[in-house]
Amino acid sequence: MTLRLATRLIFGVIAIEVVMLSLLVWNSVRLISNSNGELLQDQVHEENSLLAAALAPGLAARDPAQVLDVLSLLQGRDSLVYVQVLDAQGREVAMIGEVPAPRGGRRGMPPPDYGYRQALADGCFDTVREVVLAGQGVGSVRVGYSVEKMRAAATEVRFQSSLIAGAEILFSVLLSILLGLFLTRNLRRLEEGAQLLMAGRFDHRIDIEGNDEIGRVAASWNRLAEHLQVTREALHQEQQALQRETRHLHTLLDGIDAVVMEMAPEQERFTYVSLEAENLLGRSLTEWGEPGFLRRVIHPEDEGPVMERLLAAGESDDSFTLDFRLIHANGHPLWVRTICSAERLEGGGTVLRGLIMDITQQKISEEHIIYLADHDALTGLYNRRRFQEELEHHLAYGERFGHDSALLFIDLDQFKYINDTLGHPAGDEYLVTVASTLQTRLRDVDVLGRLGGDEFGVILPRTTEEEAERVAEELLETLRRQPMIGGGRTLHVSASIGIVLFPAHGSSAGELLAFADAAMYEAKEAGRNRWAVFREEGGSLSSMRQRVHWEGRIRHALERDQFELHYQPVRRLADGSVLHYEALLRMRDPVRNETISPGAFMDTAERFGLIRDIDLWVVEEAIAGIGAMARAGQPLAVAVNLSGRNFGDDRFLEHIRGCLSRYGADPGQLIIEVTETAAVANLAQAQRFLRALRALGCRFALDDFGVGFASMHYLKHLPVDYVKIDGGFVRALDSDSVDRVFVRAINEMARGLSIEAIAEFVESEAVCGVLQEIGVPLGQGYHLGRPQPGLASHELPPCGLTGG
Repeated sequence: MTLRLATRLIFGVIAIEVVMLSLLVWNSVRLISNSNGELLQDQVHEENSLLAAALAPGLAARDPAQVLDVLSLLQGRDSLVYVQVLDAQGREVAMIGEVPAPRGGRRGMPPPDYGYRQALADGCFDTVREVVLAGQGVGSVRVGYSVEKMRAAATEVRFQSSLIAGAEILFSVLLSILLGLFLTRNLRRLEEGAQLLMAGRFDHRIDIEGNDEIGRVAASWNRLAEHLQVTREALHQEQQALQRETRHLHTLLDGIDAVVMEMAPEQERFTYVSLEAENLLGRSLTEWGEPGFLRRVIHPEDEGPVMERLLAAGESDDSFTLDFRLIHANGHPLWVRTICSAERLEGGGTVLRGLIMDITQQKISEEHIIYLADHDALTGLYNRRRFQEELEHHLAYGERFGHDSALLFIDLDQFKYINDTLGHPAGDEYLVTVASTLQTRLRDVDVLGRLGGDEFGVILPRTTEEEAERVAEELLETLRRQPMIGGGRTLHVSASIGIVLFPAHGSSAGELLAFADAAMYEAKEAGRNRWAVFREEGGSLSSMRQRVHWEGRIRHALERDQFELHYQPVRRLADGSVLHYEALLRMRDPVRNETISPGAFMDTAERFGLIRDIDLWVVEEAIAGIGAMARAGQPLAVAVNLSGRNFGDDRFLEHIRGCLSRYGADPGQLIIEVTETAAVANLAQAQRFLRALRALGCRFALDDFGVGFASMHYLKHLPVDYVKIDGGFVRALDSDSVDRVFVRAINEMARGLSIEAIAEFVESEAVCGVLQEIGVPLGQGYHLGRPQPGLASHELPPCGLTGG
């Protein structure tokens, strides 16, 4: 049992006082005894001297009577026990009193005591004194003095001192108890306050007043309790706020379409994942937290590089992005993208924090788009760009090893009639059928591609002219036997084929395609449904002369101002408001009083280098119209199409700058449209060209997106504001699920890059509805507005979003 402080204090004081008072009593008794002994010895010495002097005459005279007379005077004194007088021969002369029994049982007279303490043994102080007279010893006297009175006095002193000491001790005990209670009362209050403080009772205050040490301690304790109370209330409020924020954060984390995670790569496990983790892989959160989980769910082909990258993440604090595949609980793989930042822990190890997003659909879309870079979206054949690459490759191979090969240029006869009578979906279906049919009739080494529209190309490696003619005939026969059924009608479609041999007929892919195109036109002019071999001296050149004719008309139109611009609105599909207008080129034929579409002459303009002059005229005309409308208080934006031939032409840039300045047009209202194929074919020049115009404030649109080099890589390097989804994907959007996949992919990719998508050839309300469902923001087509002249004459409705 632990004694209280007050009890220990009282016991300590009592013990000290008992010891000290005992010493005091003992010392007092000792001093008194010593003092009495000294007084007794002095008294005995004096009395013995007087007694010896009084007995000397009687002893000298040997007169016992005289001696007795002297002794009789001493009788009645309480202090004397006995007196024995002896003569010189030691014979007793006289004696009064009775000698006490000797100590130790010895007989005879007791020996003399040499001190007071020796006399205490028998209570008698025994003394011997020689009696001398005139210098001669005449005898001796033995006297015994009683020490009882002194002993009683010493006992009385001891008793009184002890009584006084006892009273002192009792008083000290009482005083200590009172003092202890007084002192420990406040200490108990301090103890009680400490216990309540430990129990969380911060509202308790210690009721001790005063300016002494305990009072100051109590005041400090109360201030501490008050501070802790205020702090606890503040912490409680902060905790509540933190709990609300944590609930809100968890709601946000569990609500986003990504897994928020923290992982320890060394342990190959996740230390935290949001609820979305269960949806991502179909595995419980407990499984996600198991060691080695990550390695178990990574696709085997990705495991090595992914784990190596994750384990090396702690070497730097930079964030990183990683795409890889995980295995779902049902066994199928899915693509994920993790965006992580690494942190090195003080105790060693690395922790990664970030997001895991399901990008499976994005990867599928990217694969489709990458596929479209080399393939035609409709038929799956090589597109024109890739076909030309293959042609260049075979041409170089033939020139190197001396092998002859052939190129077939196939154009379907009257295919436009199918589109007009049965509709574009039926036409697209037939193109797919034709592509499939052609593939079945060709060798594995032959190359088949769709060059555009209803045109196909075939490369026949190591083929003679006779073999090429035989293949062309077989293809025509196959197509003749392939009927087109639609709308309850059966149509037979034929084709015209132009044949060129290489390297005999040309040394470049472009030249071979031009000659094959010319031969194909010769076959058409000869009645269609036939083939023709290019002959420099034959009819193949007649089509080229026709193009020369168009070259003259183009030059004449430029000189006589016989070109004009028609404007077609680009609208926001959500509300129908006009964002801007596209300027479309037309040629006026004053003789026939008709308008000629650019399809009749643009190919010739490209081939004869007149496209730059046409672009210069279009740009100046559009900028002049922008300036005029701005001055009329009706500012609007206009998009113009430019050829890729203008990329890298500093004079063309200076022409645009000069027109903007001359007509006072806002550069932000001029939108430059370039085709995807032209932009990517001259990527470096296109970048410099577009950035130079961007510096002026112009905006850009990538036209016919999806038919050529479609890829996020190219969009990343081209500063475009809009992508125009090629009409081939849009026409049948309401009935073709494949087109919807492509359009959705292109739109999502554009939106991810903060680029707005424009759907071309919106020709029905049904297509418009599908576009809105997909989320394509903008549209252009006959359903939304036909091209019209009249920008300068204010005949167009105003833009809903000027400068848009």
